[in-house]
Amino acid sequence: MDGRALNAGTAQRVITPPVGVSLSGWNPRASGDIRSRYVHDDLYAKALVLSAGGRSWALVAVDLSGVDAVATEKIRKGAAERTGLSPGSIMVCATHTHSGPAFCPVATAYSPEDMARLTIRGDGSAPAAMGRVSPVSSSASWVGETDLAWKSRFVARTVDAVEEAHGALRPASVGFGEAVVEGVASSRRVRMSDGSWGDPRRDPVEGVRVLSRTSIDPLVRVFAVREQGTDAPLAAVINYGTHPWIFCGSGLSAEIAGAASDRVANTWACDGSEPPVVLYTSGPEGDVTPIWNVDIEGVWRTRPGEDPEASLARRERGFDGELARLGGRVADGAMAAVRGIVHWEESTGLWSRRKEVALPLKAGYRHVDDVILADWQQEAPECHHLTEVQALGAGEGVLLGLPGEPFVSLGTEIRVRTGSHRLLIAALANEFGAISYIAEREAFGQGGYETAFTPVGPGSGEALVDGAVALLAAT
Repeated sequence: MDGRALNAGTAQRVITPPVGVSLSGWNPRASGDIRSRYVHDDLYAKALVLSAGGRSWALVAVDLSGVDAVATEKIRKGAAERTGLSPGSIMVCATHTHSGPAFCPVATAYSPEDMARLTIRGDGSAPAAMGRVSPVSSSASWVGETDLAWKSRFVARTVDAVEEAHGALRPASVGFGEAVVEGVASSRRVRMSDGSWGDPRRDPVEGVRVLSRTSIDPLVRVFAVREQGTDAPLAAVINYGTHPWIFCGSGLSAEIAGAASDRVANTWACDGSEPPVVLYTSGPEGDVTPIWNVDIEGVWRTRPGEDPEASLARRERGFDGELARLGGRVADGAMAAVRGIVHWEESTGLWSRRKEVALPLKAGYRHVDDVILADWQQEAPECHHLTEVQALGAGEGVLLGLPGEPFVSLGTEIRVRTGSHRLLIAALANEFGAISYIAEREAFGQGGYETAFTPVGPGSGEALVDGAVALLAAT
């Protein structure tokens, strides 16, 4: 028997919080506040465990805006105690839904006054000055908005999912595929004729034109797992680089990530077997959204003289249509990637690596008490934030986890420098909240919402890339 014979197990748990929790990622909502009113679709924690040759690792994908490093530590510790997995071999990724619960305070270099002035309005509009550089202020958003009792239940259920997946190991084969997705991702960093770099959600300004937009990665990449013997699908890891939001007015939802995952699970399912567990991971997406492809008038805008409740109901109907349309495009691309797989590996070597990386903070920024840090992050060099990069390998395939919301250019640089062909880069892996957007040095000089909001500064993108390249080179 091949000592590297591959085994895989999957599981999922519903993690939907109670109605009434605060929604994160956009403030205010079409409803006029940030409170959830109903469950549009359930949120999940999904786990995939692989084992071969005496080595194992686990990938976890959760329908949340992000997971702080302390929660990741708790999940790793709990799962390791129950399964024997090494904590460092467990990766926790968030899908980054903006219709999920506020999970942790999010550090920002904006002052509270700036945030109030620059926040997108409930009618979908934004001040024209959004993204202009303002003085650095150490503060945080969504402070006190987390349901801590639910957060504890979330950690427990996620640990349960890893344990169940570990207990469900069976002979499996893996394959990698990729395909182009059109009409979903688009740049949210546009250069305007007035010299500013803005978010295209801004209000139109007479005489100001869009001159250029930053690049996107049009590929969806899939790591697929199926059962040996029957070829029944067990799991698919979708990796696609865009913010996955449409913005449901007041409902809890996994948004595009959930819609795409459900469609792939139903499409790829075989008669007589359980549908596969589909884990969605966001590729580098700090400067990418579906903004140019969303029906803004149908989902975001309030019509003149429209009753607020009527507007909310209409816009939530619009959300349903856009969810099916855009989620379907990602799912169709993912299924094209699966169908294009010609080589399936039944035996392979597994490995996992983790590396701490220090990212420079903006001059004058200091983490405030509200920002959640793990004990190991307290050892950061002065004026830096200590975070991690992580990689899970299966043969020639690699899942690379990056913290926060890296720009597309950083993922591209990693691919160029490593020459990796079967590389899935998952953003929002293992840490969010203490950091958000991570960009290359040039982008900080240009300004814009993302580079003004984030607490990390020039050089952070380069440090992240160097850390990731060094990690992959060591494998």
